[in-house]
Amino acid sequence: MTLRSPTEYVVLGALMSGARHGYEIMQFLGSALDATWRLSTSQLYVLLKRLQQEGCLESFAESGESRPPKRIFHLTRAGKKAFLEWLRSPVEHVRDFRMEFLGKMFFFDYLSLPGAKDLVETQIRVLEKLLDKIQERPSKDESGFMKLVYGFKARNVESLLLWLQQEARPFVEQEKAGKRRSLSKRKERKAH
Repeated sequence: MTLRSPTEYVVLGALMSGARHGYEIMQFLGSALDATWRLSTSQLYVLLKRLQQEGCLESFAESGESRPPKRIFHLTRAGKKAFLEWLRSPVEHVRDFRMEFLGKMFFFDYLSLPGAKDLVETQIRVLEKLLDKIQERPSKDESGFMKLVYGFKARNVESLLLWLQQEARPFVEQEKAGKRRSLSKRKERKAH
């Protein structure tokens, strides 16, 4: 299932750890992804309605004695599948990298899901191919401005590759090692 925007996947990711009502989703996204992703309340409710129509979410009303009923949203199997497919696929456009890739790294970390290292390595290969394509362009026919544009694109991709190699790769390797250490410590404690 292909949804329309990465923001839809982020909303699905907010529900991977359990059902929430709209205000809880807003609080979660605001506290967890505020540095990379912003979503207005009205945008959230439009997305929730669309995701429900697409079959990714279901909802029910929860009534309280002293407050109006709340609509609680939870993922369907299709919603979980769509989220996991998005999570594991590389970002195709450099313009989307800052929000989308960092959002994916957040969810791998927050949900303790396997596959972050694979995503980083795949993302590196995608960007290396893009850089090759940019650098293969015939530069003799380009005007000064176009040369400036493609130089900008190449430096952007080079910067992302450097960041992936020097920051993201060690982060996922450290996280993987850290999780292994914490699992083995828990096993040791249970044994005693």
